[in-house]
Amino acid sequence: MLRGYVITSAHEQARAANVDSLIQQLPLVQKATAIYPAFDHVPFAKKILATSRARSGRTFLPGELGILLSNRRIWMEIQHHHNDQDHFLILESDSQLNNKELLLQEFDTVTNNYDLFFWGAWFGHMVLQRSTRKKLSSAHEIGTPYMRSVSCAHGYSINRKAARYLLKKTGKFKHPVDEFKRYIEPGQLRVGGVSPELISQQVTESLIDADNRVGRTNMVWIKLLTIRNKIIAHFS
Repeated sequence: MLRGYVITSAHEQARAANVDSLIQQLPLVQKATAIYPAFDHVPFAKKILATSRARSGRTFLPGELGILLSNRRIWMEIQHHHNDQDHFLILESDSQLNNKELLLQEFDTVTNNYDLFFWGAWFGHMVLQRSTRKKLSSAHEIGTPYMRSVSCAHGYSINRKAARYLLKKTGKFKHPVDEFKRYIEPGQLRVGGVSPELISQQVTESLIDADNRVGRTNMVWIKLLTIRNKIIAHFS
């Protein structure tokens, strides 16, 4: 039974139709109100943003703080109100389902074997360790991801053990929520992923705009890192 949350806000009118579509396709997914520091009161926000630079060498952006707080609120809900066997899908307002039928068909079977599972990550560039890969369908594999290839938080599922672990690890607001590789220590959680991804994220114009120098640089950098990650994952 696929249950979960989609993080959204009344301030995201441009994404409202997509959120409604996600809930229509996955009726047991409910809206979770996003925290926007620009509009919502966040206690000690300025201090948190300033302290993050001392801890990590870079300052949290207000939006990054809001995304982390929004995910933490869901993790708290899972920790306090559900049992260890329950697994919940967490989506963002710009998430897209690439194969709803396969997701619904395999969700329970797959998540029984993991504490944290990535149904999509890093614009489809997540790679799986070769020694762990198993067939999910004729076109998809599951396995343990090479954690340096895991980024983004637009399509992952989590149980209470992982929620409790991540609440503890993110308590000092050191890195953005989608930097899972910085939070998860080897052997602490059963982490899995699927490739190609079943849940993707709408790519913003700034990332793909041909006239945007930063966007072009990002795409080239991602491709280079993906080549490196595939080589490492092949031998692991």
